[in-house]
Amino acid sequence: MNQRGNSALGMVLMILLMGSITLHASREMLGQGMGLVADEQHFIQDFWRAQSALQWGMTLNWPATKALHCQQETNNGWRSCIMRGENGDVLLKGEGSGSELALWHWVSAQENHIKALPHGWIDYCPLSKPELCP
Repeated sequence: MNQRGNSALGMVLMILLMGSITLHASREMLGQGMGLVADEQHFIQDFWRAQSALQWGMTLNWPATKALHCQQETNNGWRSCIMRGENGDVLLKGEGSGSELALWHWVSAQENHIKALPHGWIDYCPLSKPELCP
């Protein structure tokens, strides 16, 4: 009779040990997942800040003579830059403050106003030389 109690106690301890290991592994996986969720959340926020800066840049008046000109919106920290190429191409860049993420859009310029070209949205700098991308 004494052996039966020991084996039952051993089984209970084994179940508790297995449950503890399972809970620890689940906690580790949850911790890793939370880091990924936080990274994704930061990316989404940066993306929408850049998108807002791009849309804000569409509403501005831009000088027709400068090849590169940037404007800063201080309340939200947006920055929009316009680049005029030698062959008449015009590229608008939008980025949020504190972020390396920028969005680009090909636009057409008429005097001091710009208009987005259809299908002109780009999520990377399309210029061949990196130093041309401010």
